[in-house]
Amino acid sequence: MRIDLTDVIFRSLVINPDDVEPLVKYLGMDSKSLLFEKGQLSAPAMATAKKIANYLREMGSNDFATIIRDGPVEYAEVVVDVAQKLGANEVREDKSVEENESILLRKLFAEALDKMSTEEKRQLFSSMGISGAEIPVGSAGMLIVQLLLKNFGGFATYRISLIVANMVARAVLGRGLAFATNAALMRVLGLAIGPIGWIASSLWLLIDLAGPAYRKTVPAVVHVAMLRQMLVNRVNIGVVGDGSTGKDALINAVFGVDTGNVNPVAGSTKDAMIYDIGNTGAVQLVNYPGFNDIQQGVNNHVNDILRYTDVFIVVVDISRGVAGTDVEILKKVQAFHRPILVCLNKSDLPRPKDKAALLKAAHDRLSGVDGMFETAFDPDPRLGSSTPVNCRLVYEWVLRKIGDLGKATAHINKSRYV
Repeated sequence: MRIDLTDVIFRSLVINPDDVEPLVKYLGMDSKSLLFEKGQLSAPAMATAKKIANYLREMGSNDFATIIRDGPVEYAEVVVDVAQKLGANEVREDKSVEENESILLRKLFAEALDKMSTEEKRQLFSSMGISGAEIPVGSAGMLIVQLLLKNFGGFATYRISLIVANMVARAVLGRGLAFATNAALMRVLGLAIGPIGWIASSLWLLIDLAGPAYRKTVPAVVHVAMLRQMLVNRVNIGVVGDGSTGKDALINAVFGVDTGNVNPVAGSTKDAMIYDIGNTGAVQLVNYPGFNDIQQGVNNHVNDILRYTDVFIVVVDISRGVAGTDVEILKKVQAFHRPILVCLNKSDLPRPKDKAALLKAAHDRLSGVDGMFETAFDPDPRLGSSTPVNCRLVYEWVLRKIGDLGKATAHINKSRYV
């Protein structure tokens, strides 16, 4: 997936501005003027992204021994310069930015591995869900990296990017990153602070000798590389629907995430809420507010996040019939050309003599979707059963569609319904 520098920053800001804050700190920019101020972005996300991207390119221009330049260098040149300065000799100008970033990440990770003991490596790989039988931890760092890539594909680079970015954050900011990774990995990074700190200190000695501009561009390039890996590997599952249709109940019953917000009052979800699924930081569930219940300012933010949702689950309260709002919501998400599943929820509530007509109307009015299931995520036990209906079908549909998009699903808990 080719994403330019500005778009990497913009997409990351849309999903979570806190993910971009370390990049701003590396560059020495004023985070309060760019990022969160009292819970809101201080400027539109695209304007902020352009400002950060342009400043990074300007800092990269200072790394070059060229007196006269017509504007800042391209980001691709900054990546090549930084990577070569750090000894990543496989980097080439004729390779893509993505390839060169990955080479840099693998180089830094391999050097860190070479400084770890066998037990530290075992602990690290265990936190990544990898056993010692799969990877011979006694091998040289670069050989281990190659085996990781062979066995786990592109998702290995994603995991490597998290570790390297945390390593750099510890060296520059004095703390690891508080997002994008699971608690187990953070614990292991804490245990391995000796070798990680050693390689980070050595890295920074090299940077200090290279010049002040590199002290900004090296951590910035590593962080952007991690943000790109997060975007490419992250899975965003969107749950949308009118107010009080059962979105929170779906999230709880299907994915096991208790939002603490199962509320019969329409509009109880006031903003898009993002929840992590699993322990990789790569799978996120986005609970969108009822589109007709929110203020325009929230709508603008929701519209940004919608563009980066991989699959949509549209929840409709079948007990009250398909309303015009339900049709409008479906049309809105159809414009993004992503797989869509419609859940005809609260299917336990209609009287038998009314249900057939309600279902027919739903199929007629909600056409052009990839799937449609009758569901009851929070059934009324007074009507016969308290067991949620068709949760497994919804879960397996999501896994299948994510796989069809070419994204990894191994890090999603496939055994949830086994």
